[in-house]
This record gives sequence, C-alpha cells and structure tokens, in this order.
Amino acid sequence: MARRKTRLAAFSAVIPPGIPAPDDPPVTWGYARVSTDEQTTARQLDALASAGIPAGRVVQEAISGGIPARARPRLAGLLAVLRPGDVLAALAVDRLGRDPADVLALARDLTGQGVRLRLLGMGIETGTPTGDLVLGVLATVAGWERSIIKERTRQGLAAARLRGKSLGRRPTLLPPQRQHARTLAAQGTPVREIARILGCSSSIAHRAVQEVPAVPIGPA
Repeated sequence: MARRKTRLAAFSAVIPPGIPAPDDPPVTWGYARVSTDEQTTARQLDALASAGIPAGRVVQEAISGGIPARARPRLAGLLAVLRPGDVLAALAVDRLGRDPADVLALARDLTGQGVRLRLLGMGIETGTPTGDLVLGVLATVAGWERSIIKERTRQGLAAARLRGKSLGRRPTLLPPQRQHARTLAAQGTPVREIARILGCSSSIAHRAVQEVPAVPIGPA
C-alpha cells in the first residue's frame, strides 16, 4: 500500500486529479500526444471523448514520439499507476511512439500487467484476435527494421573497404614508428624502453613489435 501511495503522489504531479483507489473498478485512460507545443491534440481529444473517456482521465503530452515511451514524463506517470483490468486508449499507434520496437515493448508490458491497449483509429484492442494480430505485425516490423539497419551497416563497411578506408580505431603509431619499434626490439631493446622512446604505452609498443610488416606487392 505504501508503494502504491508513493506512485500516486508522483503521478499526481503530471496528470489531472481523479486517480482511482486500488479497490475501485477498472477504468479507461486516454493518452494524446503531439510533437511540439505548436501542434494541437484537438482531434485526438475528440476521438477519446467520443469513446466515452472523460477529460479528467486523458493525459496530454507535447514531446517527440522518437523518445521511448517510459522516458516521457506524463506517459511514464500514467503507466506507473495502471492497474490490472484498466485500459489505455490512444487514437493511433504513432501517438504511442514512432519506434515499432518501443511500441511493441510497451504493448507487451501492458499485457503482462493485465492492462489492455485500445487503438481507437483502428478499432482494435489487445487481448482480442485482431489486437494480437497487430502486435504480431509490430513485432515483424521491428524485426525488419533491425535487419535493415544491420544490412545497411554491413554494406557501408564493405563499401568503405573497397575504397581502401581504414576501419576501426586509428593506430597510435605511424608506420615508420612501428618499423622503428621492431628495429629496436631486434636490437634487444626492452618493450618498456621502446614505449618510452616512442612516447606510447607499453601495450601499444608490444603490438607494434609483434606486428608482421606487410610485404609490398611489386613486379616480379
């Protein structure tokens, strides 16, 4: 009970009053979001009102949909006090977020808490065959986006290699310095002394000494 009161106190700072008591019947909350203060939530509020959600149960927020759901102050506050049986309603998926993976994680978290998610514009609700189908589509889209990102990264690295671009961390010793390190080592100079001479760490000097020099390619 003490934990519940703490969450309610934090929540009351970011949404209107009227939070149900733990033993009250389940309720439906609405969430309306725009990206900037210059935009309006009027259409979303009209849709939520038409669905029978009173204004005192609607949380509004002006914040980018690219920010993860639980990092948005007002939505995070609402999520903290949702109870099993409650419903979270929004006009559309993109009001909950722009990242399919983040929206999917949110929907799954709500389902795990016994909270249903209702998308008014699509006429669907989680916990129903159609709602579960949409979750599956979101999961597919999220996986597809991850695959696309990985493929683009792979193609970018391959293109860089074809252009002869060096990938990874830049060497801290220039080729002549690395050759000098190998020469000193061949003369019996300790690695620590080589590092002091070249002004680098012992580990870098050791790698330079162990490095096999490239064999130049030229006419036979």
